[in-house]
Amino acid sequence: MSGARSKLALFLCGCYVVALGAHTGEESVAEHHEAEYYVAAVYEHPSILSPNPLALISRQEALALMNQNLDIYEQQVMTAAQKGVQIIVFPEDGIHGFNFTRTSIYPFLDFMPSPQVVGWNPCLEPRRFNDTEMTKLRHREADQAAQSPQND
Repeated sequence: MSGARSKLALFLCGCYVVALGAHTGEESVAEHHEAEYYVAAVYEHPSILSPNPLALISRQEALALMNQNLDIYEQQVMTAAQKGVQIIVFPEDGIHGFNFTRTSIYPFLDFMPSPQVVGWNPCLEPRRFNDTEMTKLRHREADQAAQSPQND
């Protein structure tokens, strides 16, 4: 195993052990040394994917698939937070999948204007650009969560 891969494996094992401590309800080291440690978790599930990643699907179908995975992630974040987890790691392709072609990935992409050219906040101007549904949806949800009374 290469040095980088073994370091990653060691890190992930450490996250798993920390998450197990949070799961068992035992006092975690993070509670005792709040400034020095974080309780972390790693989560992965069998993602809901396009049945044929090489085939072109519609934007609506792609959004539906990604939203199903994001809904699962949201549930897991809430569960982890109830167990004291402060940071959670998800797989990099867990929302949209993998093995696409240049053409078949297209419906899964949000197109962002260059911040050097255009100043845009999707929360304030949600209808300014097309093909940014995922960005707008998740920004809106994050904004709502930040403003909810439980976060005061």
